[in-house]
Amino acid sequence: MKDNEVYESWIQKKRQIDVSQYFTDRVMKDVYQWRQSRKSSPFTIDRLIELISFHPLAKFGLVAAGAATGIVRLIIIINTILSNGVING
Repeated sequence: MKDNEVYESWIQKKRQIDVSQYFTDRVMKDVYQWRQSRKSSPFTIDRLIELISFHPLAKFGLVAAGAATGIVRLIIIINTILSNGVING
């Protein structure tokens, strides 16, 4: 039972913390300024995701770029394997 009394007294002391008169105003002002600073950038990852999600042409472009990159990478690997085979063979 003694531990419970210690805990309850600790809880009561924590509840008696004094908060300044304008604490909530300062917090809300900081939140507002933070949100405004996030909006100032015209290019964000959220905007890019939204662009790709809602535009079929953007989806197609992204898939085409990925496919082209994969094909170029495959050609380079095949070329490297074949050129090493000719030198070593």
